[in-house]
Amino acid sequence: MPRKPEQPTPEPGAGHVHGPDCNHDHHDHGPAVETYRRDTPKLGRNDPCFCGSGRKYKKCHGANG
Repeated sequence: MPRKPEQPTPEPGAGHVHGPDCNHDHHDHGPAVETYRRDTPKLGRNDPCFCGSGRKYKKCHGANG
């Protein structure tokens, strides 16, 4: 019969590991992180370049120099 791989045991002090027995009432996860919201939609690489050249962004300002 093949052996099951053993689950790694977290070392003491290695941080909190979430699992089925996690009790969120007894520890702090830190402050809630606010989601970043853009004012304008993100420019995709196949969208026209913002400079008005008529070229795609990936071939104009998005090209790695």
